[in-house]
Amino acid sequence: MRETLVITFFVVLGYLVGLFTSIYYPFIFVYLIQVNYLVFRGDYISLLTSIFITNSLLDAGFNTIALLIIYSLFGSKVGKLEYIVFLFSGILGNIFSLFLFPPNTASAGASGGIFGILSFYIAYDMLKDRKFNFYEFLFLVIVFVLSDILPNIDYFAHIGGILGGVILAFLANWLKRNGEGRYKL
Repeated sequence: MRETLVITFFVVLGYLVGLFTSIYYPFIFVYLIQVNYLVFRGDYISLLTSIFITNSLLDAGFNTIALLIIYSLFGSKVGKLEYIVFLFSGILGNIFSLFLFPPNTASAGASGGIFGILSFYIAYDMLKDRKFNFYEFLFLVIVFVLSDILPNIDYFAHIGGILGGVILAFLANWLKRNGEGRYKL
């Protein structure tokens, strides 16, 4: 199975659900995206649902293209672990947004999880090779900067996603070096 492509499918599906609910059921849409005030009032599930849900074609389009590029570069080489990286990084990015943006802020989209996948692969390859790869690092920095110059971008989610990917890369590398890794990394 090609996990990156499955994640891409759910990003597209999340856009369709987000578009439909934002037009026909906006009271439901508000609880599917992350509205910081509502999370602080107990809507914790939106920390997960907002990773997939968006009503922005631009956001869904860029996320889909980004996932396809990641797939072409890395080919889902960690298998199902990629789902964990995506979800952990996306939730960590949402937590960053929750505490670093004002309570009236709303955010949605998969970019935190996508940055997590990208940073995971880059960091893991560097750790595996025990060598800093300037070009891969530069690629991550360029993608981060270019994605964050657009208006209405949740750069805190991107930073949290990158941090999540790097944390899991260190953990996966440590498990692999200690003989506990189950994944062919």
